[in-house]
Amino acid sequence: MPGSPAILGFLNNPAMLGWLVAAAAPLVIHLLSKRKHREAPWAAMQYLLAALQKNARRIRIEQWILLAVRTLIIVLLVLAVAEPFLEQAGLKFVSGQRAHKVLVLDGSYSMAYKPADKTLFDRAKQLAARVVDKSSQGDGFTLVLLADPPRVVVGTPAFEPHDFLAEIEALRLPHAGADLPGTITKIEEILETARREHPRLKREEVIFITDLGRTAWRPDLGGPQALAEFRKRSQRLASAAHIVVADLGQPAAENLSVSFLRPLEPFATIGSEVTLEAEVRNHGRQGRSRQLLELYVDGRRAGEQHVDVEPGDSVTTSFSYRFDRAGDHRIEVRLAGDLLDIDNHRWLSLPVVEHLRVLCVNGKPEGGAFQGATDYLAVALAPRGPTDDRAPVRPEVVPESALVELDLAQYDCIFLANVGQFTPNEARLLRSYVSGGGGLVIFLGDQVEAASYNERLGRIDQPDGLLPALVGDRVARDEPALLDPLGYAHPLAAAFQANQRAGLLTTPVYQYFKLSLADESPAKVALALDSGDPAIVEAPLGRGRSILVATSADTSWTTMPVWPSYLPIVRELLVLAVRGQLDQRNLRVAESLSGSLRVVEAGVAGQVRIPSGEQLPLRLATQANASRWSFADTLESGFYVAEFGDPLRRSEAYAVNVDTAESDLARLDLDELKSEVWPGVPFEPFDGRDSADETLAPVVRREGLHHFLLTGVLALLFVESTLACWFGRQSV
Repeated sequence: MPGSPAILGFLNNPAMLGWLVAAAAPLVIHLLSKRKHREAPWAAMQYLLAALQKNARRIRIEQWILLAVRTLIIVLLVLAVAEPFLEQAGLKFVSGQRAHKVLVLDGSYSMAYKPADKTLFDRAKQLAARVVDKSSQGDGFTLVLLADPPRVVVGTPAFEPHDFLAEIEALRLPHAGADLPGTITKIEEILETARREHPRLKREEVIFITDLGRTAWRPDLGGPQALAEFRKRSQRLASAAHIVVADLGQPAAENLSVSFLRPLEPFATIGSEVTLEAEVRNHGRQGRSRQLLELYVDGRRAGEQHVDVEPGDSVTTSFSYRFDRAGDHRIEVRLAGDLLDIDNHRWLSLPVVEHLRVLCVNGKPEGGAFQGATDYLAVALAPRGPTDDRAPVRPEVVPESALVELDLAQYDCIFLANVGQFTPNEARLLRSYVSGGGGLVIFLGDQVEAASYNERLGRIDQPDGLLPALVGDRVARDEPALLDPLGYAHPLAAAFQANQRAGLLTTPVYQYFKLSLADESPAKVALALDSGDPAIVEAPLGRGRSILVATSADTSWTTMPVWPSYLPIVRELLVLAVRGQLDQRNLRVAESLSGSLRVVEAGVAGQVRIPSGEQLPLRLATQANASRWSFADTLESGFYVAEFGDPLRRSEAYAVNVDTAESDLARLDLDELKSEVWPGVPFEPFDGRDSADETLAPVVRREGLHHFLLTGVLALLFVESTLACWFGRQSV
């Protein structure tokens, strides 16, 4: 690295430097060789002394020259055995100390950017391998992937470079973002363990190899306290280890992504026209025109669109498709390739059914027409009757006593209407059904015992709770309360914003229960009453959703069932309730796949086929009334298919997509890193962007000097012999 200071150090034998005292041996010998003598006058000697005095100055100089040469021979020999080196680069060293080097490779999917014939991640692996090759014998190496979640690949210092290089080569890039604070925590844990187990590793070096993507390196930590803790950890790390940031980022990188793919409806039935919306986003600074976007259904090309996208903008387009068979259908939209291909694809798993099966539990059955609690509900769900083959919804009405006798897993949604109370077993069944992906809609009424609801079902923010709100006092009004859409902010209310004729705002409610939400509850009020009390409250629970309606589903407390707004309200309640099933099949990278099987299917063998085509086993855990399975290794985007053998012989498709926040390739420059992310945290930058693939400059450039020193020893031996011979002849 230009301008870096050269550092002198010693590798394997720094203790040999103690032998430098031997360099005094020629001087000691010279001094000891001087004999003490007694002077005695001798006439002949006077002539000899006169001759010697002429050459005394020359002889003294010759002796000092030979003494210096012989001393230098010893010094060079000792230094050569100590194996000195001259180092210039991005790491600081102390003579004679082994180093623990923590290599941190950026594993965010922006590292898949491919400006040439190799991706940035491939270059990062090359640079990491070069650091290992150029390091000293005895250094230890650990390897961490800066990802979300962070991944410790090699957590204990490895001293065999060959094995460690194999770990680097085997690394595969996850299709996720990066958790910088979590990674720093992992690094601290690794260093702390290494200090205890390998005390001879005196130096600690942390080398980040990254594209310095702004999304990863300027994380949203959620508040000043978390930011302060992050900086405190970073400063503590820098005080213990020397930090190097090797920058591979590409300035002004352009990128397009498919940011979402979704159906307008959360369910699809055979023969119905399904509209699919896709959004293309331009993360660069240049406009892109006539970009090809293709639709694939079950692997077959089914349509195309061309889109124009302005810089920093997005555009939404749609496809229509009619499905002719039931089952899980795998849908993909594919954008024409650019230098970052991972986010050019968006996948959708869409279950298609003959019809939705909806269970309506009647808490107040009556003999006459439209006297029961679910009569209006059944008509709103299937206006042409439950036997209509073309109806997308098939309601099935049962009394509340039948709830425990049914296999709830076969229903897409359950409506409870004026059910008085629940047994512990019923509450457990409903909770398991919703958390597994089912939709539950509860209408109240005059049979409801609020205490039983609150005790047996519980509020969703409480342990094992199911209700989005607690049921309070019953309210009866002489003048009806009217519905308040709360600015049409909730998706359920938004469907009415453009349709004032539906009569939502004039729907009268004469009696209802007060619903109570917790301050930190995940529940949301979809519709309220003009009194300020909630009318419809919903909350997610596991993969499903629980919805509570404060009034009745029949005309006993409200004239809503005969109002124009009733049918669209019931339809939107159904849409909201079953959306969890679609969400269950469509996840983000690093989210776990999960599902449930009936108890009788607990012994079924299962496996998951991942996007690469590899098949991995599934773990099934038997619970009280079902067998749960999960699969957490979803670090690659694409389709995952869970397959079950006999007696089930079925498969379920799941789509796993990237979070396109990482698609923004804007990078953090070093000044911003110093001032905004790591103020007061010392680190050494290294520019790896201009390095060619075959000549990729290492972080450390070290030159051994012992060869030169040994050559110098041989040369001085020759010089000493030559001088001694020549001086001897001159003295004759």
